[in-house]
Amino acid sequence: MLVLFRDADRGRDMSGPLRRRWELYADPPYRKLSRTYRLPDGYRRIYCYHIRKTGGTSLNHGFMSLGHEDPLEVQRRISESQDNRTITGDYAITAFRRENLTRGHYFYGWAHRPAHVQTLPPKTFTITILRDPVDRVRSYFDYLVVGDDPNVPDRVPDHERRMASGGFADFLNRLPERDLLRQLYMFSAAFDVSEAAERILTCSHIHFLEDNELGVAALAQRLELPLVARRERVTGARTPLGVAEYERLRALLDPEYELLSRLREAGIGVAGRDRHQGQGAGGQTVDEE
Repeated sequence: MLVLFRDADRGRDMSGPLRRRWELYADPPYRKLSRTYRLPDGYRRIYCYHIRKTGGTSLNHGFMSLGHEDPLEVQRRISESQDNRTITGDYAITAFRRENLTRGHYFYGWAHRPAHVQTLPPKTFTITILRDPVDRVRSYFDYLVVGDDPNVPDRVPDHERRMASGGFADFLNRLPERDLLRQLYMFSAAFDVSEAAERILTCSHIHFLEDNELGVAALAQRLELPLVARRERVTGARTPLGVAEYERLRALLDPEYELLSRLREAGIGVAGRDRHQGQGAGGQTVDEE
């Protein structure tokens, strides 16, 4: 049986797909709520270019906690809703779905989608967090090995975890270039260092995971929001790398180190030191998403 939806304003029936299109266009109550948002410097919403294993989940939870709810519950509602969004307190939060992020009827949103694919509306405050490339890839590997708590939403899928099932050397063989060089690819489809650096520098806020507390504090001050640095999905133990594995990984990541060098020249880098002078083959660092 075909169920029809009556659009009272236009006096016509709409089937399920048409109803869905109408709801996305009308966008109640998100459209109405988004009109109330006023951020410093005229910004109307906030978006995070979430690069895997750079602390983005912790930042997302910081924003989701602004409505005085458990951020895991907020994330669960987003994950389970048909259109990947919810309202917590007075804050509309959305993730993943391209059309919602493009339309702009939200306070905070994020996706793993590259910047050259995701269109954002004007007056969007953009954030990205970067990380030492070797540390990021090692962290990604360990995350896949350990997996997520089964109770958390948006768990890492089994097919992705299988990339790490044969050890680190096999992982590097199987890892797509767009995921190996994700910090570069996020901002350049052609893996062009100059293009990526220019695009990163257009972001409203940039910080490194190595300086996360300072970065979040600066972000909170600029946006005039009670954000605090958090640590979510911390894996803990780090798989040691042999010298040959480390050197191979470091060589594969050379384009991203060139990218970080370009950013340092523009005044963007880890405070007080020149990364990567690094952890070496057996160095231990914190694993965080």
